[in-house]
Amino acid sequence: MTTRATVQSNGGGQVATVVNGDPNYKARTTRRAVGLLTDAARAEFGLLTLEQDVDVPIGSGFGASAASAISAVFAVAEVVGIRKSKRALALFAHKAEIIEQTGLGTVSVTYDATGAGAITKGGEPGVAEFVNVPFPEGSRIVTAYLAPYDKRDALSSEKICRRINRLGSQSLRRFLDDPSLDSLASEGERFSEGLGLESSEVKKLEAIAKKAGADHASQNMIGHSVHAVADEDSWLKVSAALSELGAPARIGVYRVGSKRAGLMKVSRR
Repeated sequence: MTTRATVQSNGGGQVATVVNGDPNYKARTTRRAVGLLTDAARAEFGLLTLEQDVDVPIGSGFGASAASAISAVFAVAEVVGIRKSKRALALFAHKAEIIEQTGLGTVSVTYDATGAGAITKGGEPGVAEFVNVPFPEGSRIVTAYLAPYDKRDALSSEKICRRINRLGSQSLRRFLDDPSLDSLASEGERFSEGLGLESSEVKKLEAIAKKAGADHASQNMIGHSVHAVADEDSWLKVSAALSELGAPARIGVYRVGSKRAGLMKVSRR
């Protein structure tokens, strides 16, 4: 995803967000992160406009809120002239995710990690730790998205949070005993099944993906969507099988990322 930030002299310190061409999208985590940053820096500006292009479904466990927030604070700091380290900037995005309850540690991974793996020590950017596992070059992540999911529905429940912590600790211990892609994906399946937030539609997507050849398939955390791990000989079949469902399922195929969040150089003409 990318963020383009521009500043105009008039506007009285207003912030406008345009997400995938939609000027009415609330983008509450992004706006919160930018507000925390500009307030702390006592930045002065007229109208600050953020144009964000997000290429994954928003609000369904793909990490879009975290990516949008960290992308925004990096872009805003550059255009407004806020001189802070990347870690200090990322911390504003991290705090925004916690306040808005759209995620608990995704910003830390986006800031400081690449590839496939698991967070083994929670915390803010620069403190959290991540263990990578090899991901075969020809393999893909095949996703199927049905609808947005408001994480506040789950994260505001003490019962669900206790279950998350218990199941997460168990899965993490088993993963660390065997830090491999198979262990990572297997524990993801075990965790999502044990958490009990899978709808019947999500379970159906998981079953279709596995029947078509996916090695693993589980619910996004947390979303009405699934992600499947498929090797180079099966990801096309998995994608085709999921696509046969038609609307409302939105299918995506992705490589595992290898770049950290940062500023992009834009040519000026």
